[in-house]
Amino acid sequence: MTDQSQRFDAMERLYRSLGVLEEGLGGKRKISDTTGKQNWPRRGVYFIFEQGEYRLNSNELRVVRIGTHAVSYGSKATLWNRLRTHRGSSNGSGNHRGSIFRLHVGRAISVREPDTSIATWSIGPTADRSTRDLESILERRVSEHIGSMSVLWLKIDDDAGTSSHRAYLERNLIGLLAGNSDEIIDPPSTKWLGQASPDLRIRQSGLWNLQHLNYLYEDQFLDMFDQYVIKTLKE
Repeated sequence: MTDQSQRFDAMERLYRSLGVLEEGLGGKRKISDTTGKQNWPRRGVYFIFEQGEYRLNSNELRVVRIGTHAVSYGSKATLWNRLRTHRGSSNGSGNHRGSIFRLHVGRAISVREPDTSIATWSIGPTADRSTRDLESILERRVSEHIGSMSVLWLKIDDDAGTSSHRAYLERNLIGLLAGNSDEIIDPPSTKWLGQASPDLRIRQSGLWNLQHLNYLYEDQFLDMFDQYVIKTLKE
């Protein structure tokens, strides 16, 4: 589906459904205020919104990241565990090697704020204590920036795997929102932190996502999305 008017209609439908979800959940949650004691579903899809990032000609915040978890067979990851990894610890520290979201935000911050740049950022799957100490200033800036964002979520408690409804919705949602450089319905603002990302895909898509950016979304996926909005709000 590539027709621009059809994409616009699908986008409008998505944001109407997100509005229903937000109202039913009692509003978005600021990420810095999230805790494991809140009523999170075990599994789901999450939507992240960033301060100052609005839909085109609107005062409605646009989605800047979509994610899920436990898409590998046998995974025991939960929605809260994934969000906590993105948020970082309650003391402001964090581990960008456990969160690709943190990694990309940190790379953009280090471009915009060169004093925070550290050569070891994103290098290797693990790091020793001395390296983590050197990276701590940038990790804290990442926690501060992500903490100012807000989140909505859908409860989708299906089995782990690439054929899960969570994985299906994630790739279709990203494919709809990203489009391509000529099809973006709600482009990022010139002040958006992602504009400083070294990764062209982030700058062009307006999303802190890399996977599924070129996915050709399926017309019917929003029917499933709406069904899960209803299910989420009934429980």
